[in-house]
Amino acid sequence: EVLNRYGLSKPFVIYTGNLYPHKNVPFLVNAVRRFNLSHEHQLILALVCGRDDTFKRTIETDETVKYLGFVSDEDLALLYSQALALVQPSLIEGFGLIGLEAMSVGLPVISSRATVLPEIYGDAAIYFDPPNEDDLLEKISSLFTDQQLPIDLIAAGRKRVKEFSFTKMARQTLAVYKIAT
Repeated sequence: EVLNRYGLSKPFVIYTGNLYPHKNVPFLVNAVRRFNLSHEHQLILALVCGRDDTFKRTIETDETVKYLGFVSDEDLALLYSQALALVQPSLIEGFGLIGLEAMSVGLPVISSRATVLPEIYGDAAIYFDPPNEDDLLEKISSLFTDQQLPIDLIAAGRKRVKEFSFTKMARQTLAVYKIAT
């Protein structure tokens, strides 16, 4: 039902977040289109972003690239449950909350090696070099060719997210303030 509502079919990868230039979304769009030129599996890229409708003017959407706009938390969880992976192509990232959110509901994560992301995701994601489309295409392909890989990523992701919480962050922040005073 949720796939029909958003005009999606399997297999699809999903990107969730804003569309600022450092998020590297045009790179992801080009990579998915290239993937479809050379693979039997035809991917759809679902773009979830509630903030930036101007995106529709910068990248052509079609049957391969679907701009979903704002998606409710309930629908997002359902989309995550149906997706092949969340792809995070960022060039700069402050933390990587979106990937942890995906991991928490059992969605494999393919992430750029940019900035803090490998530190946050650890062994619970597979990584690519953000300017290298071939590297990303190889990582996407591996989810089709190695049937154990998604299983391993899901298990590692569920374990990894347990290391993070807002309560833990608040306690650690408070401890820093106490040391500073």
